[in-house]
Parts: sequence; C-alpha cells; structure tokens
Amino acid sequence: MAGAFRRGWVAAFACGLLCLLAVAPGAQAVEDPAAPMFLPYAVDVIDLQLSPESFKTLEDEPEVNYVDGTFSMAESDGTPGGLGPFSTPITVGIRLKGGNGSFRELKDEKAAFKIKFNQVKGQKFLGLKKLTLNNMVQDPSMLHETMAYEAFRALGVPAPRTGYANVYVNDVNYGVHLNVETYDDISLPHHFSSTQHLYEADTPGVDVTPGGAGAFEVDEGDEVDRADLEALIAAADSAAGDWSDGMAAVADLEEMTRMWAVERYAGHWDGYAGVDAPFRPNNYYLHSDDSGLFNMLPWGTDQTWGTEVEFDEQAGGLLFNNCFADVSCKALYVHALRELQGVVDDLDLGTQASCLAERLAPWQALEDADRREYDGEEIAEGVEATEDFIAARPDELSDWLATQPGGGEEGTAAPGPCGPPEPEPESEPEPKTTKSSAGSSLPASNSVVPPVSPSGDAGPNVRLLRLHAVGGQLRTRLRLGKSGRLTVMATMQTPAGARKVCAAHRRVKAPGGKTLSCHLSGEARRQRRTHQLRLRVTVRFQPDAGPAKIIQRTLVLPQLD
Repeated sequence: MAGAFRRGWVAAFACGLLCLLAVAPGAQAVEDPAAPMFLPYAVDVIDLQLSPESFKTLEDEPEVNYVDGTFSMAESDGTPGGLGPFSTPITVGIRLKGGNGSFRELKDEKAAFKIKFNQVKGQKFLGLKKLTLNNMVQDPSMLHETMAYEAFRALGVPAPRTGYANVYVNDVNYGVHLNVETYDDISLPHHFSSTQHLYEADTPGVDVTPGGAGAFEVDEGDEVDRADLEALIAAADSAAGDWSDGMAAVADLEEMTRMWAVERYAGHWDGYAGVDAPFRPNNYYLHSDDSGLFNMLPWGTDQTWGTEVEFDEQAGGLLFNNCFADVSCKALYVHALRELQGVVDDLDLGTQASCLAERLAPWQALEDADRREYDGEEIAEGVEATEDFIAARPDELSDWLATQPGGGEEGTAAPGPCGPPEPEPESEPEPKTTKSSAGSSLPASNSVVPPVSPSGDAGPNVRLLRLHAVGGQLRTRLRLGKSGRLTVMATMQTPAGARKVCAAHRRVKAPGGKTLSCHLSGEARRQRRTHQLRLRVTVRFQPDAGPAKIIQRTLVLPQLD
C-alpha cells in the first residue's frame, strides 16, 4: 500500500526552489516519509473515487463531515506527460472544504477537499493522517500560499509545507490544487518538543479576549480543560505592569512577532496581524506546549502578495496591537522585520514565483474549461501582479525601517535581556566531538562544519560560515563579498564510485550572508538510517568579475536514531 509508494528524486533544480521543513530547535527528530509530497515543482496526480451515494451526499449536504471514497496518487517528473504508476487505492474519508469566498460545489465547480486517511482506523498514507487540498480560487496566480509559507518558514515561523496536485474525481479533472500540510500530531512534532493544545480560530473575529476561550476549536488536546488558553487571555488583557513582561510566561513573543512581520510584509490582510476590519482577526492557530507557552501559526494565505498592509497600522488582532504599544515587544517586531530583509533577499521570491508559474502552466492548461476558475490570460495577469508586489515590497520595507530607531540597517539586532548580542566570530569554533560505536570521532551534532583549513580558503570574497543538515536538507551558509553565481554539490562514495546526492545553485545579486539549501537524495537518506553518512561538499562561487572560488569540505552526518 502506501509504504511501498515513494517518490524518486525530482529534477527541480532548473528553477531552484525546494520547500522542505526545517526541524526547529527543541523539536523532535521525526521520520518524514511524506516529505517528497511537499516539493512545489513536482505536481502529484490524485485520483478520488466516490460512489453515486457519496457523491450525492456531498452535493446535497456539503456541510457533512466525511463520506467514504477511495484515494490513490501517482508521482510525476513535473510535467503532465511524466506520470508514474498510481499507488494502490485505499478507502478514505472525503469532504468538501472552503469558507466564504473559497467554497465551490462538487457537481460543476472546482471544489476543494479534505482527505482523511484514518477513516479506516490506524491507516496512514506516507505517514499522514490527512490531506488538505485547496482549490486556490481566490488566487489567480496559484502562487500565493506557497510563497507565503516559504517566507514564514525561512524566518523561523512554524508553517506548513506545500506541494501541488492535479485532482481527479470519478475520472473528471478538477484541476490544480495546493496540498497544504495539515497541522496535527503528525506535523507538529517537526516544530515542537511537546503539544498540550492546538487551537484553531475557526470563525472570523475569534481572538484572545475575555470570555473568548470557548470560541476556539480544539484540534489537538483536551477539549474541556482550556486552562492554558485562559491564562493567555488573562495575560493578554491585563493592564497591570509591563505588558510583555506579563506575557513572557505564556507566549513566545519573539516567534509571534516574526509571524506578524511576515504577515505584514506579504500583505496578509486576512490574517492575525491583518487589517482592522469586521470579522478580523482570521486564519491562525495557537499552539501551547506542556509548559503552557504559546506560539502562533499562520493559515489561509491565498490572498497575500496583492494588498499592501502598512507595517505600523492598527491590526485586527489584539496581541499585535498590544505588542506595538509596548516598547520592548515593538522592538522585537521591528527586529523581525530587519531580519526579514535579509531572508527575502536570500529567497529571491521573484525568481521563484516566475519559475513556479512556468512549471504549473502546462497543468493549468489541462483544467476543464467549464470548471476552472481562471483562463490562461487571467492566470498570467495574476502572476504578473504577484511579481510586481514582490518586487516593490523590499523598498517599501526599507523606507519604513528607516523611520525606526536604529535606521534601516539590515540585520540590526534588538537588545535582549542580557544586552546586545556578541559580534559574529571571524571563523567557526572547533566543533565538539563524540565517539561513534566504531571509535572514530564524529561531530557532536550535524549542525557545525569542520574548521576551515588554509587549503580550502576561498579568499576574501567567499567565507563558509556553516554547513549542516536539517531534516532531509543540506544547508550551506556563506558570506559573499560580490555578486555572482553560487553552486553547492555533495557526493557520497559508493562501491560504484562517487555519486551526487545533493545539488543547488542560485544567482547572488548583492554581497552579504547567503544560505543555499538542497535536498538529500533518497539513497543518502536511506543510508543514514543504518550508517553514518560521509559527504564531500563542494562550494563554487563564480563572481561577476574575477576567477571562480572553490571550497571543499568533508561532512560526516551521524546515523539517525
């Protein structure tokens, strides 16, 4: 069944976007067989089959929870013609999805779906219990959610991964859908070491106001005991003392301000830190760990990258407004926006949007003319509008930051409880080591690179800061002194010789700190389950003027537990 169904390596480096989940500090190391489903440049094909009775139930009673149906999925090489075999059909629960503006009927419109694999008790597909398939009918470009969640994750905000799927129902093409990772007890351990509750703001306008705890839907945790949420509400609405000090025990304000920074930057007017309007805030989750500390998680980002939300205007969410009125909390928010400057530069969102639109175009052309929401011209206009918004936003952010204390300097750090952060060291410290079972020395974690040796010095224009593996990704952090082209490739030794297991490249438009990530091949990930993985990593930087610089390192990744 699902256990035998695995995606091979997808040749997606032509455009360079790989959206994979980084394991946050303190999160559990979790096996992730579903990771290949969340590669945006690969479009899966999902086949849903509904009996006449189930189909009619969803037509007549769209609010029904789940009806029985079957699910199977086929991988592709990214093009409609490169379709692999379908997985064995399995019985699942299927229901329609959508709210005001996005709900579409099953019979003759582009419906959205929730798939419940554990409709059959204990059943999973690639380790997942559920799928969320958004129809993107409020986003002509079909790019907004992918680009927004990419920005959230890049700034360290727990956010879902995304992939694309062309969905068929009873052999009828329902078009391109977004596969958005579901927040549940499968995905949350990738972000958090424990979960006490996951609360969903299921109704527009729900906020942490007195008496409002019962308005949240409990997705994970005890549905009756909401003492943790009541404590958050009490702290959020307290007028006694310093507001951020009172919030410290119940809310991770550093994480929340990063989320709000991305919401504002992406123009997520329908989010928590969106516009001050009726039925706001909207589209967010609250997560508490076993200690009662809350994080906020984003959702419903289909209408981003189109409406400019001022960085300092009143929001629909109480927490944002109280934070902005508090000196120390506002400093965290401004600092998050300064961090975001460098992050969006590294992401090169405009290029990613163009490449992703190109990859989706042949699939969009296959959509049924009577069912699809937008034709090719409307999609192209949506992509152009998205690219224009993305292109304008960095200057708009810089202009606003220039009005804040400290000016618009990128990366200016907000002072913490122990004073300003120490300056970045000129070289990486010697990593701690531990002994493997064979007695050889290994890095104590997979998050440091061995010290730079003189033979590997690439000169003043390239400095390797960090080389590490997170989940299934190899991440390389460098400081570059010029613009140019950056390439990273990793190989491992096999009986047949050296084999490439990871490669990525990007165009660097300006000097500064840059991060390049690539996804380890299935062969490399399988080896880590039984042995340590020894990689030879080559970094090549070709500046726009001058000779290429090359750094080579050996990175040993310990066997996964």
